[in-house]
Amino acid sequence: MTTRSTAGGRVHAPGSVLDVQPYDFASPELLSADARDRLDSALEAWGRQVGTQITAKTRAVVDVATAPSRVQTHAAFLAPEGPPALEAVAHAGDHRVVYRVPLAEARYWAARMIGASGAALDLDTPLSAIERALAWRVVDEHLAELHDATDGLLPRAVVESFGAGAGAVCDPDELAVTVVVGTLRRGERGRLGLAIPVPLALEALGAVAPKQDAAEVQALLSRHLAVAPIEVALRFDETPVGPSTVLDLAVGDLIPLAHLAHHPLVVEADGAPVLRVAVGSNGDRLACIVVESDGGSPE
Repeated sequence: MTTRSTAGGRVHAPGSVLDVQPYDFASPELLSADARDRLDSALEAWGRQVGTQITAKTRAVVDVATAPSRVQTHAAFLAPEGPPALEAVAHAGDHRVVYRVPLAEARYWAARMIGASGAALDLDTPLSAIERALAWRVVDEHLAELHDATDGLLPRAVVESFGAGAGAVCDPDELAVTVVVGTLRRGERGRLGLAIPVPLALEALGAVAPKQDAAEVQALLSRHLAVAPIEVALRFDETPVGPSTVLDLAVGDLIPLAHLAHHPLVVEADGAPVLRVAVGSNGDRLACIVVESDGGSPE
């Protein structure tokens, strides 16, 4: 038997290897390729503007590189990995965006803004009140650029809190479009992170679809599953055979099967029994005739 895929009308022979792409449920594909390209281009422009602002504030040349965006939960984005970091939470329309800044980066910005070299950075103590105020001003300016740098794609964002653990106000299971902006100055590397809630990104891209009725969603899934390609196989009743019998087999030998000639065979779909059939023919090809289906209904 063969199975048919609706994608391009291709027919897959039994045992053929299908080109299946794995799906990462931790980073679901919620944006189309065109929408993602548009968003990534806008965020790259924002990253360049952030680099320009850091250079102007610290009087130290900073190079930036923006990585492609990805979708992940706030919990994954804020997971404590690498050097200590601070989070700025800002209002952007009806949503919150989170801006993650390494502690060393924030301390360096503050030191340079008051005329210090920023060479000796103490990462074992929290920011002083002055350092925090200066760093807050910088991150506020960075997020304020979201609107202009993205050519109005993203709304203006105003910081409401800044510090270690500030991002805890966000739902850890909420999905967000995240992007990492890598900074390089004097051989020192930093990683600035931005998390934009998926609903905000979809609204900005005009990709918000009307909410579907639960019954409609179930019907669509059922139709999709009905045409999904599966492996189908015929199975005889099991026949125990000893190792000595197998080792002594030669060309022309017969192996009597435990399956009686008048008993139907079982059709398995992906390893699960679904039908009972009798052997038949279709022209010059073997075929099977369904005799029981759905728990024994004759056909």
